[in-house]
Amino acid sequence: MSALVGMAMGALIRHSATTMVLTTGLLLLLPTFVTDRYHWTACVRNALPFNAWRRLVQVDYGHMPYTLAERYPTTVAGGWVVFAVWALVAAVVTVVAVDRRDV
Repeated sequence: MSALVGMAMGALIRHSATTMVLTTGLLLLLPTFVTDRYHWTACVRNALPFNAWRRLVQVDYGHMPYTLAERYPTTVAGGWVVFAVWALVAAVVTVVAVDRRDV
């Protein structure tokens, strides 16, 4: 999925260094700055692929007695939907941008 996002951003930006920096910032660094304190920020956080992945690989969900529960947690189905939407949007952006720019 990150390859599709990278291709989409690469098709839009056309500079490999800028594409790598923006892809890394969007997929890995942005989720660390978005909290789940408010509902709207939790929605943004749950729509990012890193948090969807983190929820999908969390085996012991609900069985951690000494940790704080998230206020607005994502669901497993929501995690899969996030991955599907990101891949679909990245593929559409890649096809549209390459179709319009490359002759």
